[in-house]
Amino acid sequence: MTNKFKAFIFSVALTLVSLVTLGETLRPEGLFSLRELPIAEGGADAQRLQITDRSGMVLVDTDKALPLLENEYSPNSYDGYTAKLLAERQTKITAIDLQGERYDLLSSSTRAGDYLLLITREEGNGAYNFNLRFRYDATAKSFDLNQVLLNENNTECDHSLLSTYSIDRKILGVTSIANFDGSRVFGVLKELRLAHQTSGNMAEKLMPETVARNFDTALKAYKVGDAQALKTLVGYFLSGDEDGDCEPGNYIVEKYYFPQKVGWSNDLGFLFEQAGHYPEAVQLLKHITRKHPDRVVAYLNLADAYWALGERAQAKEAYGQYHEKMLALQKQARIPPRVLERK
Repeated sequence: MTNKFKAFIFSVALTLVSLVTLGETLRPEGLFSLRELPIAEGGADAQRLQITDRSGMVLVDTDKALPLLENEYSPNSYDGYTAKLLAERQTKITAIDLQGERYDLLSSSTRAGDYLLLITREEGNGAYNFNLRFRYDATAKSFDLNQVLLNENNTECDHSLLSTYSIDRKILGVTSIANFDGSRVFGVLKELRLAHQTSGNMAEKLMPETVARNFDTALKAYKVGDAQALKTLVGYFLSGDEDGDCEPGNYIVEKYYFPQKVGWSNDLGFLFEQAGHYPEAVQLLKHITRKHPDRVVAYLNLADAYWALGERAQAKEAYGQYHEKMLALQKQARIPPRVLERK
């Protein structure tokens, strides 16, 4: 083991959050009683995870949770986990990406309380990481596995978080931190990531709170006809880096297509088009029409975006598809005049 890892010790400062949504208050025996999270040297291939409460009582003590795993691609480098303690609010969830940035996500199943997070780290991997969330049970004095998150990063430009998926925790075969074997689980997580990338089955994708809030504000600006506010607000959805804006094809679909909220994604594509961000609109709406061919209005929104870009052939095709689907639904009276002029 290198000196770097012999000296590897964490100390997590804790913050008491007194108010959460719905007026709930965090219990005093919860996060407030957890004083620190030291990770001391264990064996040659592990580090000891120990959590004590304010009185000094040991709640967790294991040398299997935080192994040091030799990276198969980089000599003298290690993979493994980092650990943090968090207080969570009802229906909100915190995800921590590869850069250590925190994101508040909406999750209807999340319960308020205190959580231990194990965050995977892998040498040379800038694309994804996992967050394993253990909820503190004050009665049993245990941390039980509550949720598994898969975070995907934008590796093409600004390295921001692209998406977070909630994975079925039962797949790991773990119930609590007490029976958590970090080495075994690390291998399972890598298999889960590969399965997620190669299969067509999407886990639940969670929406960042700021994205939801910005969308609601932008939609209100559109409805009241405030074009300048709309353009400014929609601009918040665009990613950028030191060299300028990221190419839409590098992030728009992965970041803003929500399989369980197709209507929301379509409406954002429409707002992109209305705010003059036509390439972004095309990327998102084109994906929606491919995945959801019964989403008729998406064809109209896509056609308008193509038309604004001057891509007449693609626009005519999309207008034609919209026209055919409206006729099939016997809704020809609701077809806008521009469709008949342009298709």
